[in-house]
Amino acid sequence: MDIPNHRSLHDTPKPRTGGIAVLVSILLGFFLLQQYVDSLILTILPYALLVVGIAFVDDIISISAFWRLLLQFIVAFVIALNGLVFDAVTLPGIEIPIPSILGLIVTVLFIVWMINLYNFMDGMDGFSGGMTIIGFGTFAIMGFIKGDMSFGFVNLIVVASTLGFLVFNLPPSKIFLGDVGATLFGMFVALFILWADTKNIFSAWIGIIVFLPFILDSTVTLFKRTLRGEKVWIAHCSHYYQRLVLSGWGHKKTLILEYIGMLVCSLTSLALFYLNSIMLQISLLILFTLLCVTVLLYIDKITSLKMSD
Repeated sequence: MDIPNHRSLHDTPKPRTGGIAVLVSILLGFFLLQQYVDSLILTILPYALLVVGIAFVDDIISISAFWRLLLQFIVAFVIALNGLVFDAVTLPGIEIPIPSILGLIVTVLFIVWMINLYNFMDGMDGFSGGMTIIGFGTFAIMGFIKGDMSFGFVNLIVVASTLGFLVFNLPPSKIFLGDVGATLFGMFVALFILWADTKNIFSAWIGIIVFLPFILDSTVTLFKRTLRGEKVWIAHCSHYYQRLVLSGWGHKKTLILEYIGMLVCSLTSLALFYLNSIMLQISLLILFTLLCVTVLLYIDKITSLKMSD
């Protein structure tokens, strides 16, 4: 059970075992549609389940962050050695090969960051579930357009499994994902972006834009807390979505805003995926970047004013 504390956005104890149901559903989907599941995913799935297993234990009895991180780094390293590794830096019109050792380091850090990032952002009713459905749904669309049926169907399995959970997680929620679900989704985001990048389905930067609402919030928040000299490993309630809820917006209004942001990121990534003109891609990226900066500054302004009141 998730017992509310001073950092919580909920006020009654709720079970945090929704991730277990999602995991079972995904594994069942992989079994029923195994002809569409890429052998690479089946190879690295046991390593992913190991990290998820530790998250389950941590949901029951608290495990030191050091040991959780150590296992995540080891698993990420093994996954990279199995072929899912960045070998170049790509942006519109740019592709710069990077040394193998640097690609390995970047890949490991990327996987570990995505696992923990998703966990950081799993703190509001319907938030993680909605991000998962929109994000992996976008991945599925791009996979089918590219003709990679395996990539498309695997993402659809994740979407379908999450839909079943989201029914009970929309505000006011009856159940939470817990560490199992958040860890599983974070791992899948990293693995599927690497999968798409290495199989030329879409570049990693497009996949990052799809999940930018989570990536931007967590990264900017961590950076700002570091600048303030705070202990970044200690739990807090200073994420943008948390500040909106606590400043008076409430769960539903904040969730609607976040869903709009997710859809904007999804549509932007699909447009960038479709566009063949490098100049159009760069122009859209500039406009999108300005929009993201404007939104963050706006949230900073309104939450600061309301919290001070």
